Amino acid sequence: MEVIRAFRNLDRHGQQRAPEVIEEEVRQLEPHLVRFREDLVRLEVVASQTRGKTRIQVSLRLQLPSGVIAAQEEGFVIEPVLRKAFADLRQRVDRHVARLKHESEYKRPARRRRIGAPLPPAWDAAEADRRQLFFDLIEDHLDTIYDTVRRELTYLECSGSVPAGYLSVGDIVDATILNGLNRFERRPTEFSVRDWLTQLAFETVEAEAQAARRAVPEDAASIEAEPEAPAEDPTEADQAMFEFYQPDEVLMLEDLIADDGGTDPETEVDRHDIAMALHRAIADLAPVERRVLYRMYLEDATIAETAHLLGLTEAEVLKIAENAAETLRGTLVEAGLIGEASGRAPVEREIARTQCLPQPVEDRRRVAAALAGAETIGTTELKPEQEMDQ
Repeated sequence: MEVIRAFRNLDRHGQQRAPEVIEEEVRQLEPHLVRFREDLVRLEVVASQTRGKTRIQVSLRLQLPSGVIAAQEEGFVIEPVLRKAFADLRQRVDRHVARLKHESEYKRPARRRRIGAPLPPAWDAAEADRRQLFFDLIEDHLDTIYDTVRRELTYLECSGSVPAGYLSVGDIVDATILNGLNRFERRPTEFSVRDWLTQLAFETVEAEAQAARRAVPEDAASIEAEPEAPAEDPTEADQAMFEFYQPDEVLMLEDLIADDGGTDPETEVDRHDIAMALHRAIADLAPVERRVLYRMYLEDATIAETAHLLGLTEAEVLKIAENAAETLRGTLVEAGLIGEASGRAPVEREIARTQCLPQPVEDRRRVAAALAGAETIGTTELKPEQEMDQ
């Protein structure tokens, strides 16, 4: 395999350490490429650092006889950035090879639709009344189901646990409602309807995420599109060109009248940076840690209520909350977004600001019609590659 390396603006440590890490990672990559002739494989490694010698960007481009596979990673230390990029590349290579070998066809001979199965019509008046009673019970909590599923699925996609776009929020909400309908009479009496539906949403998301990880996604790796060029700082010529084409400055009303109630733009930018870094770090937490934090700081639940919902002891909930909040605080401190003496208040405050989105009106109407017998839940057809193993 031919390896081409390019280092741009790396500091001394990066220039010394990068070749060693690349050599180690290439040795680990080679067993994944035994299917291809060695003289037809070429790997391009580009590592660049911003002018401030802070952020590092790594771009990998693996050219194979069957296509091109690319991976990118960003960070602040050269070694972990390179290792993460190569780990992503190895995973993409494995998926590409599996696709070439048609593993999805012979490993899953019996296919079925797990999400999107239509709700059959009620067979008698008693079943129709049962479904209507179930909808009346859950109608006020559909927004909770939707927002819980949306938030959990977003974090799973951000952490790489589930391929982006592979699962649909609407489909998982439908599956949660169907699970609730099937277990309606057996629901735990010690839980409120809201807590019971939240539990079902957690269980359904976990089950579908595990099934998605076992399946081979259709778009395992991009072999057609060229990899994006790494972003670079604008040059003086770029800035001069940008300023040249800007329109003449015209004073607006807001430039003449001070807004005493407005927020300082710099403060808003800082808060946005904290929010982005925090939610990226939350995506890397264990699911139980995320749920404890959101239950306590977003939903204002007590330790006892949180323990009751998640099946934990109060001591376990308290320990999980403290450890998770401290982990997030350390991440923000390391990124230089908050001070060491800030405590966990910025973390708790930012979680409490998380926006809760209601279920779309069209989805709510469809669920109501389905349980009334006028429509079906989950009529969205999945692609064959999205059908799970039996």
